[in-house]
Formats: sequence, structure tokens, C-alpha cells
Amino acid sequence: MRNRSARRTRRTAAALLCAAGLALGATACNEDAAQDTGSSESPAAKDKKPADPAGKGQDTGGAGNDQGSGGKGVDADANKTIPLGQKSALTYKRSKKVATLEVTARSVAKGSQSDLSGLRLESDAKALQPYYVTMAFKNIGDKSLKYPFLNTPTNVRDSKGNPAKTLITSDDAVQSCPSKDPDTFAPGDDATICKIFLLPKGEAPSLVSYTGDFDKGPVYWKATKD
Repeated sequence: MRNRSARRTRRTAAALLCAAGLALGATACNEDAAQDTGSSESPAAKDKKPADPAGKGQDTGGAGNDQGSGGKGVDADANKTIPLGQKSALTYKRSKKVATLEVTARSVAKGSQSDLSGLRLESDAKALQPYYVTMAFKNIGDKSLKYPFLNTPTNVRDSKGNPAKTLITSDDAVQSCPSKDPDTFAPGDDATICKIFLLPKGEAPSLVSYTGDFDKGPVYWKATKD
């Protein structure tokens, strides 16, 4: 019990620090806020290109918003690129937390620095363009997750394949991108969570990735609809 309390205290302190508006990459706030769940993207995954890159021969099961996963099995989309809005069944594994989730990259929207006016941003972050990525999650397995940090494994790459910086905020600090994560995610539960990414002006997202299980590899979504 004492160790669990200590982990929760560290997570809370990290979340409060990041909520102050510090714009950092995935190797800073993401790792501190989710020490119990693992980092959001492994170093190998950051350098690895997805198989069947966008639009070339991938098994996508069709296009469109909120589609089914085409009858494919769990983790069938690992290391593949699928259309924005398509659901994917995958394994979520962090430390001792294991579950089967249905994950969907629903939308990627260009934001505005004015949306972030209530945050204390570092000077370099103020020169970047925010993008809001909305992810949908459903627990389709039979195991419940406690403090799952569902959106932590979500990442974005720009047109050059470089990772976007992540802006960690608390719950509804940015009204246009609510980021409230459930404390408990039981079988049958669903949640829709937004995450803010920062890119240099003139750059745009090309891929959204979700690494549920490092052993399986990420699922990639095109950041725009065809």
C-alpha cells in the first residue's frame, strides 16, 4: 500500500508540473506522469517506419469515420497504417496492467496559440503550432484498468517523420482539447480524450501512432482523410 501511495503521489506531482504548460517532448512529462505505465513510445519505434506506408497496399478494411476493424483479430494492425477514423483492436500492456482495447484516432485538428493563453508556456513553445488529436477508447476485454493513462501511448509524426512535441495539460485546462483520463477503465467502458501536440510553423502531422504493447509495435493512422 505504501508503494502504491508513493507512485500515485509522484504521478500527481508530475501532472501538476506539466499542467503549468511546459512544452516538452515525449521523454519528459510523458515519462514522469506515467512512471507506472511505461513511456509512450520506445526509442526503436521512433526511428522505425510503419509497414505499408500511407496509401500503399495496407490492409485497412475500408475508409470512413468510426469504422469497425473489419473482422480482423487483436493486434492485426500492428506496424500498419490505417485510415483516420478506423477502429483497431489491440493489446494494452504497461507493467502489470494488461487489457484489450479498441482504439480509434478520430480526428486531427489545427489549433491556435490563443487557445493556450491560460497556460504558462516556455518561449520556444509559443512559436510552435498546436494540433489537437482526439482518440477514442473502449475496453473490449474482460480486465479492468486502474489509472490507465490511456492517451499516453499516443504520438504524432510530422511529414519528415520527426516526432511532435507533447503539451501535457490537466483535464480541461484547454477547453478545445479536453484531456480527462478515467481513473478506472472497466470492461465495456469507453472514453474520448484529446491530446495536444506542437509542431514548427509550416509543418503538419502526417501520422498518429499508438503503442499499446511494445512487443507488438504501434498502430499508425493517417493524420488526414483521403
